[in-house]
Amino acid sequence: MWYWLIKIITKNLSGLADKFNQNKDFGHMRKKTKIIIVIVGAVLVLGGIFAYSFTKKSPAVVPVTDIIFFYGRECPHCQDVEKFLEDNKIAEKIKFDSVEVWHNQQNADLLLKKTKECGISEDKVGVPFVFSAGKCFIGASDAETFFKEKAGL
Repeated sequence: MWYWLIKIITKNLSGLADKFNQNKDFGHMRKKTKIIIVIVGAVLVLGGIFAYSFTKKSPAVVPVTDIIFFYGRECPHCQDVEKFLEDNKIAEKIKFDSVEVWHNQQNADLLLKKTKECGISEDKVGVPFVFSAGKCFIGASDAETFFKEKAGL
């Protein structure tokens, strides 16, 4: 797309120079220039909207329970755990906080704080991640096993 946009602009600029040298009417070129400006403006606006859609932040969460489930919005393993929680109605059986960490720095900082309590280095941290009573459970399998045991499944 950028290639064609640059090609169009370059072609029109060289055409403008030719018309200037020939001393012809510029009315037609002004129309083309306006169209190019509108197209470039539309591309920039749409690009900005697209970029903004990926920067939506998750709200910061202040945990109120002893169990915290950390996840990333787009994380496929986290989505598996969320489906497990929903299918087994875990939230009806035990109370826990769900904290999204990929789109909120405060939540990510909370995750790192909890990993330090478990003695886990930052390079070993990932989501899904469950923190409960000073213990950490990393990965979908460990998270699901934790919730199964807590819910009595």
